[in-house]
Formats: sequence, structure tokens, C-alpha cells
Amino acid sequence: MAHTMRQSNSIESKGARTMALQRPAMGAVAGRVARVQQRQLSQASFAPVARPQQVQRNTHVVCVAAQEAPAQQETATQWYGLVANAEFFCNDVQNESMAEQLRERVRYFKEQGREQDFFLVANPTWLDAKFPEQAKQVKRPCMALVSSDKQWVTFMKLRLDRVLKVDLAGMSAGEALSAGEPLPEFKKPEKWTAPYAMYSPRWWEKFYPN
Repeated sequence: MAHTMRQSNSIESKGARTMALQRPAMGAVAGRVARVQQRQLSQASFAPVARPQQVQRNTHVVCVAAQEAPAQQETATQWYGLVANAEFFCNDVQNESMAEQLRERVRYFKEQGREQDFFLVANPTWLDAKFPEQAKQVKRPCMALVSSDKQWVTFMKLRLDRVLKVDLAGMSAGEALSAGEPLPEFKKPEKWTAPYAMYSPRWWEKFYPN
């Protein structure tokens, strides 16, 4: 009987020692498993997520912007005008240098390879339509010098003096260069004071918009 109890106690003692030895090993395994799971979760949370719909939408926006750019550039041109009586522009002794000013500018543009940005417009349609009060100050028939070069228009305003300066904001090239009735024939001045011969008749038509 006593021998049987001692054998039983020995078996229980061995079992306890075995569990005590296995407990740290199991704890180490569980710890490694927990660390692996935590690392996997961390990598998953920082992994980049593909968003094909967003990329497609951004590409579409770039394409649309590229298509709309030319239209925006086309409407960005700002036009300015100088208006006066047509005979003063074309046939006045005191303004005989007008033709020379325009010819010199055409020559300069050709040398620089620039496209012409100034024109003469006979009886511009926008004068009465857009500037009814200012139009009353202009004797008819009239002429307009129209350009997109604001600095040059300001210079010509000072050079010509007796002209009306207008800002053609919001007008397209077609509207700014829209002409009305053609100009009549002008009588030759009775006294020509310039040291050179008088310009050929209707010289101004060379500066009409094409």
C-alpha cells in the first residue's frame, strides 16, 4: 500500500515537472505567433491601395484641360481702338504722317517675323452699338485704328491727339474688326505742305483686315 502511494506521488511529481518545462516553451511559441500576427497587421495597414477610378478621373481632367486651353487662349486677346473722322485719318494735311507710321510698322513686323496686330476699320459697327454717347463726338464717316497692342495704341493716341480712345473689352477679333459702310472718295487737299508727294488714293485700304 505504501509502495503504491509512493509510486503515485512519483508519477505526479514527474508530470508536474514536465508541465513546468513545457510552460515556458508554449509561452515562447505563443509570443512568436503574436509577434508575427502583429507584424502582418502592421504591413497590411501601410500597404498602398490601388485606386484605379481616381487615376482614371485625374487623367480625364488633364485631357479636358488640354482640350480647353486653345479656346481660353483665343478669347484672351484684348483689343483697343482709336476713332476719328475718316478724312482726318486718311486725307488731312496735318496728319500726313499717318500712312508712314503704319507702313513702317508693317515693315518692322515683317523683319521680326510677327503677325500683324493692327488694322484700319471703316465705320466700325461697334461704335454706335457699344459706345452710343461717345459716338456722338465723332464726325461721320469715321475710321478706327484697332490693335491688340495697348502700349502702341496709347502712343498713337498721343501722336494723333484728336482721336477717341476706346477699350474693346470682351470683343472677339471678328467683332473688333467689323466694318460698316465703305468710305467715300476724298477731295485732294488744296495745299500739300509735306516735302514728299501725296500718297496714292485709297492707300488706307491696304490696312483693312483680310
